[in-house]
Amino acid sequence: MKKTAAQLQTALMREYYTWFSKYAKGKRPEKKVAWVTAFTPVEILEALDMLYYYPESYAAVIAASEKEQDLLNESERQYLSRDCCSYSCCIEGCLQLENGPRGILPVPDILIATNNQCNTLPNWWNILAERYQVPLIVIDYPGDIMDQESAFDYVDKQHKKLIKDLETLTGKTMDYDKLRNMIANSQNSVSAWNSVISCLPVYEISPTDLFDGISFLITSRCKEATAELYRLMYEKLKEKPAAAKDQIPVFWLGYPLWYHPQRYLQEVLTGYRIAGSNYITWWSIDYFGNDSFERLFHAYNYTFLNLSQENRNKRLEAFISESGAVCAITLHNKSCKCDFVSAKNISIPQVEIEIDMIDRQFLDISKVKKQMDIQKDVLCSI
Repeated sequence: MKKTAAQLQTALMREYYTWFSKYAKGKRPEKKVAWVTAFTPVEILEALDMLYYYPESYAAVIAASEKEQDLLNESERQYLSRDCCSYSCCIEGCLQLENGPRGILPVPDILIATNNQCNTLPNWWNILAERYQVPLIVIDYPGDIMDQESAFDYVDKQHKKLIKDLETLTGKTMDYDKLRNMIANSQNSVSAWNSVISCLPVYEISPTDLFDGISFLITSRCKEATAELYRLMYEKLKEKPAAAKDQIPVFWLGYPLWYHPQRYLQEVLTGYRIAGSNYITWWSIDYFGNDSFERLFHAYNYTFLNLSQENRNKRLEAFISESGAVCAITLHNKSCKCDFVSAKNISIPQVEIEIDMIDRQFLDISKVKKQMDIQKDVLCSI
């Protein structure tokens, strides 16, 4: 009997969080545990039957559970400035207090960080490596600033070294057929997710569904159930009414607000509808290539956040055009000092908001509402 979307979601979440609660009771997993950053080639870990966890994603869950303030305060009391990445501060507080809404992340046997997302993460992982006294592997992805042949050679050596190190850690030998299957599962998940996000400009859809739904593409992209979940989600979304023509289509640039019940500022968007978001496209990575190593290289070297500004601009322009948005909300995220998600050189008006994706105390709703009202007046006068 086929499972429903709700059943698939429950099963994927149960599988991912099982050891959080068990570890809180003192039980250690039988498998080796890695903590990874968001764009780690987890297909390799899955093929070696390892458990892997994303502290960043758990920080989002903590904020959605309205538990982040005590943890941020504790982190600041210990040693991390509140101006640091809120993901890292939230998790550091969680580890200090040994408290979280789903328990505590199982202690890592190894830490794996990448720089294809932001440069804060390898520094944070150094702090974690000192705390747990476990090996730290940092994978350096040069992106599109290096010619493809040289970049492939450079990244390929790192991927193969990662496999050797994890084989030593686990005592297992890589099954390359299984690795190929894991990559195929991820590719299927991405393809199904792309169908889901294509619905946002067309139908009357709450972006909350997509901001929450993408979590499975992050934490469970090489599970077979993920692609099936998104296929069912796509079929359901196609039954929605057509998007309202009397509302202004706006593009959401930046992270969801994990502490907000809707993940975006619904209360200041009267007369607007979210028609697109760059965040929901970040994990639409391209597993292109003739073999497993070529596919891993293309997927993780050319993530959106690892592209040159020129190529990010081009891709962003395409996303905005496809959405039909006539204006944008651009989040200047306190946690992201390099501001890599902000729009540059795009042709539509923007409201720029100083905000944070985890720390709700950084939000001034009245200021944002005034900004949105001004933008509406400008658009209506054109």
